[in-house]
Amino acid sequence: MRKIYLLISVVLLVMASSCVEDKILTYDDANYVQFTKNIKDSTICSFLAFPDLTELRVPLSLELIGFPGQADRKYRVEVVDSLTTSTAANFQVESEQTFRAGLVVDSCWITVKKTPGISTKPVRLVLRLVESGDFKVGQSEYSAAIVNISDLVSKPQWWNSNVTRYFLGDYSDKKYRLFIAVTGKTEIDVANEEELRYYTLLLKYHLLAEKEAGRTVYEDDGKEMTVAYLPG
Repeated sequence: MRKIYLLISVVLLVMASSCVEDKILTYDDANYVQFTKNIKDSTICSFLAFPDLTELRVPLSLELIGFPGQADRKYRVEVVDSLTTSTAANFQVESEQTFRAGLVVDSCWITVKKTPGISTKPVRLVLRLVESGDFKVGQSEYSAAIVNISDLVSKPQWWNSNVTRYFLGDYSDKKYRLFIAVTGKTEIDVANEEELRYYTLLLKYHLLAEKEAGRTVYEDDGKEMTVAYLPG
């Protein structure tokens, strides 16, 4: 229900702030800029796959409706405070950005920052394009972007009963974080058994190496961390 309320709020906000009709824009003397992603499709910025980083540079794709410029042009973006749950501690956004010459698709770059709070509760950043001297704002449903920032860990869908029984063993948040740190992977194609076996063995050999070095890895309940896979 909260997601539906947020989406409705964003839609109403951008519609109220846009003087562009919801129709296919035609080429005229003006140039328009808009996000390539519909406001219904939020962007996920997770530090889960980057445990050693405290900041991430994130591109939000933009497109030009009009003709590519022969020189760099400026567009503007602002934070929608009424819909943003994040504080300035979690993001940095330049209000004036550059759409580079000759391009029809470019990126709005933002910086998201890790803070202790996002490991227990995600925060939301809502951005809106505003008219500049070089660009008008395109279609309303593409004039805003929702960015969710988190460091949450939870059992992924791919870690199913087959993965538990034959490969990685019982799931725990601690094991999943270590799996990511060792393999650099947050997602696995479980239909690709060779890939699943390969990354399982990376974790298995890491655990064995730590044990041999006198640094046995334990679960939070005190049991030794293991994987289920037994090489044939």
